[in-house]
Amino acid sequence: MNRATRMETPYRDRPERPGLRRALVPLLASLALVAASRPAPLRTTAEIEKILARGPHAGECEQCHVMHGAETSLPELHALVGPDDNSLCDRCHTSPWTTGSYAGTWIYAGSSHGSSPNAAWPGPSPPARTELGAAGKCVNCHDAHGWQDGQGDIPGLAVAREEQLCLACHSGSPASTNVGADYVKAFRHPTTTISGIHTGPEESSPTDFGAAPANRRHAECVDCHNPHVATHDPSTPPPDDNLSRVNYGVSRVRVTNGGAGSPPTFTFVAASDTLSPPLAEYELCFKCHSSWTVQPSGQTDLAAALNPSNPSYHPVESVGRDPSIRIGAFAPGWGPTSLTRCGSCHGSDFGTTEGPHGSSYRYILRASYAASTAPRTMTSDEICFTCHAYDVYANPTSSAATLTQSRFNEPGDAKGHARHVGEENVPCYGCHVTHGSSTLPHLLVTGRIPGIAAYTETPTGGTCQPTCHGSESYSVNYAR
Repeated sequence: MNRATRMETPYRDRPERPGLRRALVPLLASLALVAASRPAPLRTTAEIEKILARGPHAGECEQCHVMHGAETSLPELHALVGPDDNSLCDRCHTSPWTTGSYAGTWIYAGSSHGSSPNAAWPGPSPPARTELGAAGKCVNCHDAHGWQDGQGDIPGLAVAREEQLCLACHSGSPASTNVGADYVKAFRHPTTTISGIHTGPEESSPTDFGAAPANRRHAECVDCHNPHVATHDPSTPPPDDNLSRVNYGVSRVRVTNGGAGSPPTFTFVAASDTLSPPLAEYELCFKCHSSWTVQPSGQTDLAAALNPSNPSYHPVESVGRDPSIRIGAFAPGWGPTSLTRCGSCHGSDFGTTEGPHGSSYRYILRASYAASTAPRTMTSDEICFTCHAYDVYANPTSSAATLTQSRFNEPGDAKGHARHVGEENVPCYGCHVTHGSSTLPHLLVTGRIPGIAAYTETPTGGTCQPTCHGSESYSVNYAR
């Protein structure tokens, strides 16, 4: 939390008094030993002064502490000018979003960290907060005097650095889900392996997330989550492309699409813009996974691939091109007018946490999928069949009524998709791309071996020239 424009107090109006500060520091150090509600490693007066001098609260002792109470009262605990709770911080942090991610008192109070009875620092370093009313306090994550680790002063007056701060709670306790378990899996965002690159909530340049001119690719927790704003979804994550509430208060990149295959025009949306529509999950992902920034060589420009102007695309930004696909071709809960989210395919394979933190499967997929044309038997638990009906597209023993839910079936081809996938062992990857195609319908792709060498389409069918047999024409079994 960064220092905001300060509310004037009677102490602020007085001339600065170095003598008061010199007297306060040893007093506070001694008070901390005898009256602290959270035990802390002993820090000498010199250490406190040294850290304070380098931090945003330098020279501000009298903003929080007094030597004496009013004539008729005793000082608050730690000689504070007010109660030892968030109201003390709110005396100064009065301007939402001022050089930081703090959105104000009321938004924080409604966030998960501000409202959960379990949101208390668990320790061990600094030691756990166990005092009455500890949950929701700013000091669960911040130390007003500053804190240090082996690398020096921790930015933002935080008590731990980067993901170490978040994973102290979000590894199973006191948070209800174990995000930390995902970060030890084979495929994960580089949250725990890259440090020192994230520069704070004011990152707004494509180079802040780019692979060039200097490699600044990073994915810290706060790139996707604002701990002062985030809260739970009412029940489950949004069924369409809407942004989950756990991602509120974070910057994103909005797109204005052009023609097929062309990168869109990008508009950066600051974290402080928490409500203006659209609030789409893909806008958050585009900070790293689009041509808004400089991506690593070989990485797909998802903004171009998902462009609804393309001949075909997965329905992330817009519903699919063909609303007449039969409902039976989809897995339960999905249909021809469904929208999907990035998180529908990418996320934990355990299924107990939301978001693409880590997975046992490549590309941080929720279920298995091999990006290979090698012949193999596909199974019903692979990622494609989360949305597309396995019995329609891959099970050649299905009934004729089931198989006809796919257009590529009788009379054009006996068992159609199911014969290719279930009998000839042609995986989906041999003929289809994942996110979108700027040149072909139906997410078809040419040039893979085995795969399709050439394809043309007619209103009633088409001609396919695969690498595994001669060119064949076919008719679809119901209208496009």
